[in-house]
Amino acid sequence: MTMEHDDATDTHSGRPTSTAGDGTAGPAERSRFGPTFGLSTFQVAVIGLTLLVALAGVAATAPAAAGLSPLASPSAAAGSTGPVAVEAVGSAGPAERPEISGGFSRETYTATAGDQVEIRHANPDGPAYLLIGGNRLTDTGQSVGFVDVIKLDGQTTTTINTRTIGTDATNVESCANTTCDLEFRDENGNLVAENLSELSSATGAGGLARPLVPQRYRLAITNGTFVVDDSGVVTPTEVADQADLVLEKPTLHDDVEVFTSIDPSALDEESETESLSALRENGLDRTAVTKGNRVVLGFESTGIWGALSHFAEEELEPGQEVDPDVLDDLLSADEGVSLRVRETNPGRNQPAAELDISRADPEDVRLFIADATELETPDAPGRFYLVIDTSDGDHFTEPPEPGDEFAVEFALEGTEGKRYAFADDREPPAAFNPTSGPGDAAQFPYWETADSTVRAEATFTVAERYLRYDAVTDDGELLVAAEDGRITGTTSLLPVRELSATLVNDASDAPFRTESPLEISNGNFTIDAGLDGVSPGTRLNYELHEGSTLRDSRTVVVVGDTDNPDRLVIDDAPENVTVTEDRNLSSIRVTARNTGGLAGEGELTLGVANGSATGSWGVRLAPNESRTFDFGSVTADLDPGTYPFTLSLDDDTHNGTLVVEADPAKTTLDDDEGEASDGTDNGTDTGGSGNGTDVSGNGTDDGAGSDSRDGDGSGSGSDGESNSTQDSDGEGGSDDTTGGDAPADDSADDVGMIPLPFGTREAFGGTVLVGAVHLLGHWV
Repeated sequence: MTMEHDDATDTHSGRPTSTAGDGTAGPAERSRFGPTFGLSTFQVAVIGLTLLVALAGVAATAPAAAGLSPLASPSAAAGSTGPVAVEAVGSAGPAERPEISGGFSRETYTATAGDQVEIRHANPDGPAYLLIGGNRLTDTGQSVGFVDVIKLDGQTTTTINTRTIGTDATNVESCANTTCDLEFRDENGNLVAENLSELSSATGAGGLARPLVPQRYRLAITNGTFVVDDSGVVTPTEVADQADLVLEKPTLHDDVEVFTSIDPSALDEESETESLSALRENGLDRTAVTKGNRVVLGFESTGIWGALSHFAEEELEPGQEVDPDVLDDLLSADEGVSLRVRETNPGRNQPAAELDISRADPEDVRLFIADATELETPDAPGRFYLVIDTSDGDHFTEPPEPGDEFAVEFALEGTEGKRYAFADDREPPAAFNPTSGPGDAAQFPYWETADSTVRAEATFTVAERYLRYDAVTDDGELLVAAEDGRITGTTSLLPVRELSATLVNDASDAPFRTESPLEISNGNFTIDAGLDGVSPGTRLNYELHEGSTLRDSRTVVVVGDTDNPDRLVIDDAPENVTVTEDRNLSSIRVTARNTGGLAGEGELTLGVANGSATGSWGVRLAPNESRTFDFGSVTADLDPGTYPFTLSLDDDTHNGTLVVEADPAKTTLDDDEGEASDGTDNGTDTGGSGNGTDVSGNGTDDGAGSDSRDGDGSGSGSDGESNSTQDSDGEGGSDDTTGGDAPADDSADDVGMIPLPFGTREAFGGTVLVGAVHLLGHWV
């Protein structure tokens, strides 16, 4: 026999049917199960108990059948079906939801915590939500402690401000702030929450103690149904695609860029069209800013752009100019971001000037956004530039003056042992309300307890507005070289096109006028005066104009050499000069000339034979003037001979040769003649030996060769002439005269007579020769 219905479940409704055994079956059921085919009360009870156990098993396994395990891969999720509708005891089953589609453009999105990140995804088909977070950390097994669900409403790009997400200032359409159709169930299928606020209260899976920290967070496109496990991990029951969001720790570049730029009123462009590139083009990379110009300070950091975007109430883009109040709001928000520009050398008992952005006029302080140059900042700007006018204004507590020195410090504050935290635990928390009180040091939101303050520092000085010319006289007249024709110098001014110079000469027969721009480059300026054909000594009127305003008026003097504008040179001098001894040097005639454009003074000097004879003239000449000088007052007290001489005037020298000739009218009388007249022995021998001859004219034989014989040749003539004694035959001492070869002393007797190599005749002839030389020396 067979039964028409052998189970106790309605296949259409899925609900258990009533049976006769439970005492609830009506008459119809009882007729179907008659005595012949009926079951005993015990059998009915057993069957009923079996059905209850089966139903309990179906309810326990429903979540697994609905895909409530950890998130599946995108390929598996794309083909999944909706969860099986299950009704648990005391709960309402999840509503049927249509399948969803869509996908992410990347598997991983990387950004810096505190900055913005752009999430690109395919347009979901129908209502969809973006899950952020809720996942389990792979290294600890703990939850990231953050869950947010964003309503997509068909958009293909979602920009997340990671500084404000999860707070009351979030920039996305979070389900914490808007109506969403969400369901959160536990692993038994029980409804846990229908919104994010209930989820946080029930499980603690939501909520933030501090801004979203550097970590990995899950991204998933879902239909709004989720399962929450016992550890708080939130898993979507159906996904169209999944990805990861990786947030990194912020960094600060410790170099502050400093340059100076011109006031926009000096540019052709209107001030409202001024850009960062225009500031660079008309500026210089230097830390000395001219009073009235602008100092530009560039800072680079990550982790601050979400807060800046929040205060700007817009997504910031590189190249954008932003109201400086945005930066002031950030600095005032206890966000652990500080900026100080403060004078470091105030006068004695004088207050230090300090920048106060809150008091700034929009034209005095400007804020520009730019791309990073050193740090990696995906999907966010990286640098901001603060442009500060150094004119008098309210943005400095004291007006900056030339000579003032300033220190710049930009910092992300941190105190070891402390961390930034929200002041309350309400959901969602206030974004910019930290626990730090008025007396507590502000903490950067992304520093950990081991982190301390990091800084970027720089300096700049305020310089006066000036032009400093390279070549001027003591009276301030400008010097211009005739050949070069340029006026040059240094300046603190920046390159502008309005400065021009005019040079006029109305005194000459042919009036001269020229106008030239003043060109500035790297702190130097040049004016090309164009002085072709203008001779040294010419004087011109000079005027410098900035637009229609006269800035300077001077006299320009054209010179040959700006380094030596009054140079004196030796224009003409002899090469060889001959003079008679004891005469003056008037034949050394020198022409000096002033080759500069100014009256010059110098000294013309003469030196002969290394200073044996010297002379000098003081020289003063007008431009291009020449004058001739001689040295008639100098006597050449030099023996006859050849001597070098040198003429010097300033840096110019001239060399020549001086020949001194003997005076033909002069006779020299030496003192040696008087000494010879008294017959004393002066070592002169006029004897026949010839070795004692005195060519000076007084070398008479003084008896050095006497041997006590007649005619021994001794002489004592009073007039210096030879008075040698002669014998009867006229030959003096012809027999054995020694000729003065040796003195008469005892040694001669001991040695004996030394034979001479010549006879008496040769000795007499020698005497005659000596006498002739003597006479010539005396009378000539």
